Amino acid sequence: MAVEHIANRAAATAGAGPTSAEPARATAGVPRAGGNRIGLWGSPSSGKTTFLAALRLAAYDADDRHGRWQVIASDDRSERFLVESSRTLAVDRTFPEATQRSVQLGWRFRGDLTGTPYAPRRRWRGGTRGDAAVDFELSLLDVPGMVYRDLSQDAGAEESIEHLATSSGLLYLFDPTTEAEKNESFAYLNGTLTRLARRCADRLEGPYLPHHISVCMTKFDDPEVFERARRGGWAHAGPEGTPVVTDASGFFDWLARDLHGSTMDLIGRALRNSFHPARIRFFATSAIGFGTTAGGEVDLRRFGNVDDEDGARRIIGPVRPYNVMEPVIALMNGLREGRR
Repeated sequence: MAVEHIANRAAATAGAGPTSAEPARATAGVPRAGGNRIGLWGSPSSGKTTFLAALRLAAYDADDRHGRWQVIASDDRSERFLVESSRTLAVDRTFPEATQRSVQLGWRFRGDLTGTPYAPRRRWRGGTRGDAAVDFELSLLDVPGMVYRDLSQDAGAEESIEHLATSSGLLYLFDPTTEAEKNESFAYLNGTLTRLARRCADRLEGPYLPHHISVCMTKFDDPEVFERARRGGWAHAGPEGTPVVTDASGFFDWLARDLHGSTMDLIGRALRNSFHPARIRFFATSAIGFGTTAGGEVDLRRFGNVDDEDGARRIIGPVRPYNVMEPVIALMNGLREGRR
C-alpha cells in the first residue's frame, strides 16, 4: 500500500522563479506541519510502485506538455528507488517489484507549467497572469497493499491511515483488470474510507471528507480495458493517434456496469459518497503507454504494450506514460485554487 504526501512548498507568482529556500531536513515519509499534501493508495496489484516509477519518466516528457520538471531525492534510499525503478521500466522493460515491506521515501519536485494547459490563471490588473512555478515535496510511506484488507492485522496500516488523514489531496489507483479477475477491490477501499472518516470526524464538511481526490483507472493500455472503452464509444483518437477519454467519470460508471458481478459499482458509489462532487476527478491512466508503430504513433491494431515471456510480463516497446502527470497536476491546481 503506497501512501504519498506531496507538500506544496510554494506556488510562485508569474515572473518569479521557483523558491530558493532549501527544504527542511525532515525524515523521508514524515510530513511537516502545514502545506498541501497528497496521499496515494490502492489495493494490491493496482500499480502503485509502477505509477511512481512512471511519474519520474513523465517528468521527462519530450514535448513539454506537462511543463519542465526537476526531481530531487531527499536521501540515498529515495535516490536509489528513483534511479533503479525508472531504469527497470524504461531500459530493462520489466515492472518494478511490488512492495513487500514498509519503506519511507521522499522527493522534491520543482516545475514550471509556463505555456501548458495546466498553468493556473488569476486576474491581474484587468488581465490574466499565470502562477506557473510549482515547488512541492513528495514523501512516501510504502507498505504492502494487503494490510488494508484487515487494518487490525498490521502496525503499518495505522501509520498509513494517519498519512492519508493528514493529506489535503488523494490519488486513488484502481486496476480494472485485477478487479475483473479477483472482485475484491472494494474490501480494501472500504476499510480505508471507514478509518479515514473516523480520523477526520472533526474536519468533515457535511458528509464529505475534506480532501480533493483524483481517481485513476490504471492499465488503460491493457487490451481488455481498452477494447471495452472502444466498444462502448468512450475512447477516440487524439494527437498521434493517442486514445483520449473525454468523460472518464462516465467511463468509470459504464465500465462498472460492463464488469458484471464486480465490486466496481460499489467503489464508485463509496467514493462519491465520501468526497465533495467538485473535489473528485476521474482519469484513465497507463504507466507504460500504448504499443506504437515504427513511426512512433499509437498502433491501434496492436495497442497493448506488454507480452508474456515464459510467464514473465515484459514491456514490448518504448515506455510513454499516459495520463500520469495529469492527476497530480489537477490536484495541485485544485488545492492551490482552494475551489470546492
